[in-house]
Amino acid sequence: MRKFLFLAVFALVSIVATAQEKCFWVFFTDKNDTQFDPYSYFDAKAIERYQKCGADLYDISNYPLNDSYVNTVGSYSTEVFGESRWLNAIGIEATDDNAALISRLPFVARVQEIVSNGTVANVMTEFKEIKDDNKDILTDQLKRFGGQHFIDKGIDGKGLRICVMDGGFPKVNTHPAFQHLRDNNQILKTYNFPNKKEDVYGWSTHGTMVLSCIAGVNKEGQKLGLATGAEFLLARTEIDPEPFKEEVWWAQGAEWADKNGADIINSSLGYGKDRHWTKDMDGTSYVAKAANKAVEKGILICNSAGNEGDDSRWMTIITPADAENVICVGGIDANLKDYRHISFSSYGPTADKRRKPDVVAFGEAQVANPSGGFTSAFGTSFASPLTAGFCACAWQTKRDLTALQMKAEIQKSCDLYPYYDYAFGYGVPQAAYFTGDLKPAERSFTLVQEKDGVKIVVPKVIENQDVFINVEGADGVLLGYYKVHPDSTGIKLNNKDFGQGKKLNVCYNGFYDSCPISGNGDDINLLTQYRNSQNGTFKEVKKEGWQKTTYFQYDYILPNSTWNGFSRHFAFGRRWLYGKSYKIGLGLGLDWNRFVAKGQIPDAMEVENRETIMRQMQLRGELMQRIVIRMWGINWDLGVYGGINALRRVKVVDHMKWQDAEGNPTQPYNSKVTSYYNHCRAMNLFEYGATTRVSYSIANLLNIGVYGSYRLSPVITKDDFLIGTKANNPSPWSVGIEFEIVQ
Repeated sequence: MRKFLFLAVFALVSIVATAQEKCFWVFFTDKNDTQFDPYSYFDAKAIERYQKCGADLYDISNYPLNDSYVNTVGSYSTEVFGESRWLNAIGIEATDDNAALISRLPFVARVQEIVSNGTVANVMTEFKEIKDDNKDILTDQLKRFGGQHFIDKGIDGKGLRICVMDGGFPKVNTHPAFQHLRDNNQILKTYNFPNKKEDVYGWSTHGTMVLSCIAGVNKEGQKLGLATGAEFLLARTEIDPEPFKEEVWWAQGAEWADKNGADIINSSLGYGKDRHWTKDMDGTSYVAKAANKAVEKGILICNSAGNEGDDSRWMTIITPADAENVICVGGIDANLKDYRHISFSSYGPTADKRRKPDVVAFGEAQVANPSGGFTSAFGTSFASPLTAGFCACAWQTKRDLTALQMKAEIQKSCDLYPYYDYAFGYGVPQAAYFTGDLKPAERSFTLVQEKDGVKIVVPKVIENQDVFINVEGADGVLLGYYKVHPDSTGIKLNNKDFGQGKKLNVCYNGFYDSCPISGNGDDINLLTQYRNSQNGTFKEVKKEGWQKTTYFQYDYILPNSTWNGFSRHFAFGRRWLYGKSYKIGLGLGLDWNRFVAKGQIPDAMEVENRETIMRQMQLRGELMQRIVIRMWGINWDLGVYGGINALRRVKVVDHMKWQDAEGNPTQPYNSKVTSYYNHCRAMNLFEYGATTRVSYSIANLLNIGVYGSYRLSPVITKDDFLIGTKANNPSPWSVGIEFEIVQ
């Protein structure tokens, strides 16, 4: 019977997965019997924005949901945690069974499980006080935009309203970095969507740092962000740890921003590799649809590209940065001399090969520390709000433009435009473009068509300036892009390195030129490769979803009446897992078992004290399933294992005191007599059993947990083993700890 024990337990996971409550989108067929008055619903500034961009105030997307539909679905749900007018949908918690019942309601168009998990797009924060002698770096993040042009002309975002959606804003109501916002009543409204209240001044410190990159001022009076004169709406749409509800809250936050007259939304948030596939980053997620809808209604959106640039399994951006009309912001090093992609910033293109990111800014920024003072922080989370503050100032100079027109202008202002690549986008936006101070770029190179190729002739090598090169296919998809520092001889590109129908694009010191390539080759092989993507993708799709880990286990085998010594098990190996929230996996490793029995054990030879030690070295395979509970960062594993004992060894140590014929000790110490026995006949060649683990994930890099196993096969298989019969088998139970490194 016990051999079937695991099958029942293994099946339990599927039953639990079915019975547990999940989050779903429920989409309705219509908005019948609803009424809407935009002039009582919208802020006056929102109405003005609608009229300027030509959007319809009476569009059906603005109408409320049908209350009877919502109430009926709510009766089948544990919770209705959010609504979206734009999507004509609600977010619910329910079991799979109730979700199936809801899907059959006549007014329900479809029910879809929410399979995206929101994450704030930051990498790390160094909480250290910025010293006075290092204060100049506080302006570098604005110098990179040429922000002094805005400052000199008194352009600070005045007249623009910015909504910041994040995980919380602790100390924004007290921190000196935001004193000017409080003094001038520039924070107009706040709302906490997870808690359904107005208080946002707590929870994640991320939002405080992000806001400071838009409008903060340091203790020296220097700007951390350019839009110190803008008005603000603060929305908490994320919680930590992350549940599935945030996609709904993001859509609600965008609608709230629309209602309350926002011109710009900054979203340093993203939904990516934890639950989505790369192929999903094609602008079709529900947050991407909500983002595009917001832009249609006149709102400009800046969104972090994501921080997956170091992950070879995820070579694309995150959503909603993949939305067509969103300004996707990548990151560069915080260096005014060297133009370098910062390692963690996500690369484009989108899954459907559209050009993203759009622009870049510093991926390391000086920000307000919610604990007091100012600190250094890393992530595209901070590149996005730096850009949002820039956009507010830029739009202040061109208030007649719509959001889409402004997005195009932001791209044109970039220092690489019209050159583009998947690391830098169009480059860093420049304030001089909007203030009329931008000087035309001087020719810095010439493209010379030679018989065997194209030569980039650089008359004068400019210090700290690299040549940006890409090769573009006939369909507009980049086949490769590079960054090289020229020498006095220029750069030669041979025809044989390229196929026909391709285009060479070059940018150097702000000057751009291009030419067709007429070669007959098939591969790209430029001098220095910065990044290369064959056919516009950085990774093989067939590898997508697989995760490799390295594990280490240390167990204690529970004692029984015979095997009462310190028995232990140690193992290490590799696992390959496939999936997102629910994973299946295979493992392969090496195990060492040591069973110890102390005291007199039945045998023909009587001794005063005996210790029997059995050792196994095992090549072990594992079949497992893992449920990832992302709300708490917990993994629950259940699996079966089987192994072949490559080494089986029995050692018996007899502890005796030497004595004379009368039984008196002849020596004051113990001596040991060691015997080895025929272990191959006695110990099982094969072993199998069940395992379970509960582990906690730290930053998706290390899983630490407790581990247990139940051995279904016997260790001792022969009745003539020196210690007796099968009844003397070691305990099948073991418990211990496991460390798993995610790769």
